[in-house]
Amino acid sequence: MAKAIPKIGSRKKVCIGLRRNARFSLRKSACTITKGVIHVQASFNNTIITITDPQGRVVFWSSAGTCGFKSSRKASPYASQRTAVDAIRTVGLQRAEVMVKGAGSGRDAALRAIAKSEEVAGSTQTLQWKCVESRVDSKRLYYGHFILSPLRKGQADTVGIALRRALLGEIEGRCITRAKFGSVPHEYSTIAGIEESVQEILLNLKEIVLRSNLYGVRDASICVKGPRYITAQDIILPPSVEIVDTTQPIANLTEPIDFCIDLQIKRDHGYQTELRKNY
Repeated sequence: MAKAIPKIGSRKKVCIGLRRNARFSLRKSACTITKGVIHVQASFNNTIITITDPQGRVVFWSSAGTCGFKSSRKASPYASQRTAVDAIRTVGLQRAEVMVKGAGSGRDAALRAIAKSEEVAGSTQTLQWKCVESRVDSKRLYYGHFILSPLRKGQADTVGIALRRALLGEIEGRCITRAKFGSVPHEYSTIAGIEESVQEILLNLKEIVLRSNLYGVRDASICVKGPRYITAQDIILPPSVEIVDTTQPIANLTEPIDFCIDLQIKRDHGYQTELRKNY
């Protein structure tokens, strides 16, 4: 009677049994690693957590089903959370990279459990600051893209505001802090023969980037005759001051007039909303 059992069916049962036994033995004999990769595979009926070492070898495997959850409960967020925590505690991970696959309901719960796990608290609490991109757009404009992580909800705004205030308010620089014109009633006035208003000229002067090791106050001036374009190159500077971009525009003289401005350069910190003016 035993010969009536099909051999193919027997082999199929044996293969299934060996595969299941291999998974259970992998769970029981999981080695301890401090750094690895957590693979989260979330489907609509289960959540599977696989942990590999840095070389890609599987060291632990777990699922919501093997953690004791049955039928529809295997796909619940709570089951996914318990599965992720169980995997981390079994292996002893301290730093981990997470890779996600699938769109099951337990996906986000598993990720939250990994992020909040006490076992990986060391890597979660250690801030990482790195530059991912840096380039020079022009002589006076440098671009940098930095990443600071990990941050909790709301911390990015707090750090960003403090960093912006420090950059604008605490870093020292050299700039034009005072401009003395001729007989001009106020900054919104216009001068005959000049395309820009006095306010536009002041804004252009404020954008000029200077390089110097000077301390204290230095005097500079502009004195040209139109018609012509006035750029930063036309500023008469003391020997210790250098202009980063000499092509920065200041004003456009459209008529043959004399244009003279007395300037004051100072080493200071902070961001000045306006220049000191003498009309």
